[in-house]
Amino acid sequence: MTSLFPDIEAWAVNYLRAELSGRSEPFTSNVLVSNQVPNPRQERMVIIRRDGGTRQSVAHEVARLGIRVFAGNDEDAADLTAMVRALLAASPGSGPVRRYTEIAGPARLLEASEQPVRYFVAELTVRGSALS
Repeated sequence: MTSLFPDIEAWAVNYLRAELSGRSEPFTSNVLVSNQVPNPRQERMVIIRRDGGTRQSVAHEVARLGIRVFAGNDEDAADLTAMVRALLAASPGSGPVRRYTEIAGPARLLEASEQPVRYFVAELTVRGSALS
């Protein structure tokens, strides 16, 4: 027996897009959530990239995600990062996600664009569905 695992990068993009759209904080408005930086860039972006992971059992895998959070200023970048972390930490029980583990907390990155950005790494333990 084996399992079929979901595209957790796509799941995380859709989950965060929906969760952020329902928030009322000013720094959560007009946030683009995607798996790649668009051209032209947006002021507020959450960019999710799957950075591998490991299969834990027949039914479970751990998906490692690198999350970059962009904003127009440092304060909004920090606030939006805190919100994204909280929303992902609340995700167990949503869809295929069973557990959230933060591997590396937020760090300030320097980018050529000079846009304020934070980066953190999280792992989601995911339950697959039986392959028939």
